[in-house]
Amino acid sequence: MAIFYLLLFLVVLGTALTLSLTVLFRVETIEVKGESRYSAEEILEASGLEAGGNLFLTDVSAASDAIEKSLPYIGEADVRRVLPSEIEIEVSEEELAGAVLDDTQYILVGVTGKVLERRADKPDDCPLVKGLTVLEAQIGSQIVYEEGENQKVFESLSAAIAACGLDKVTELDVTDAYDSTLLYDNRILLEFGAPTALSEKIRFFQTILERGELTDQDAGTFNLTIYDSTKRGYFEESLASSAAPESSEPAEPSEPSEPADPASSAAAAE
Repeated sequence: MAIFYLLLFLVVLGTALTLSLTVLFRVETIEVKGESRYSAEEILEASGLEAGGNLFLTDVSAASDAIEKSLPYIGEADVRRVLPSEIEIEVSEEELAGAVLDDTQYILVGVTGKVLERRADKPDDCPLVKGLTVLEAQIGSQIVYEEGENQKVFESLSAAIAACGLDKVTELDVTDAYDSTLLYDNRILLEFGAPTALSEKIRFFQTILERGELTDQDAGTFNLTIYDSTKRGYFEESLASSAAPESSEPAEPSEPSEPADPASSAAAAE
């Protein structure tokens, strides 16, 4: 009798499993959410997902990887199961960190180091990155630089720019890891000095802009090399960078202005 009930139990269990795999939990809808430059149809095609399969046998991790690989401007594709019969794909764009010149082409790189695109010209809204040597740059994969401190500084600096939401970045130069610079709006050159507290230094500069201590007409150098010890920066009016038109004659440097000094360092870092 015990064997009979055991067999009956196994039959019932097998039937339940068969139903769950063939009738129950079938994928009926696949919904794409989030904003990106790609259409929902392109994202769905890249995922390799189709309606009709079993919800629990669907490899959502592989679908996520396929989207991020084949559609490089997708920074993250979150593919998840939604009971009883739906799969959701939520995407977000990879933020552009800059363009690295490699021979005759520009390599557009995201803030996570992902190669987004190769092109002959640099987009107007994309910072030029100097001081990096590219070893490998396959679209959709992580860029590989020649190892060195300048690579680490670029990664830290691009992450800080993204975290602070600083726009109008024209150029980043990490040729010297301990003397990196950022050209803002093609007119103000930020000198960071040691590659420390980069987010704080950028927020400090943003605070100066918000307070109107630097206007849209100001051009020069904003020295942040002593920020770590003083929580201050110094602005010197002059031609900011060689990125300015070649026909422009360099302005005679003026005397350094009084140090920019927000009410408190905490306010500058907010």
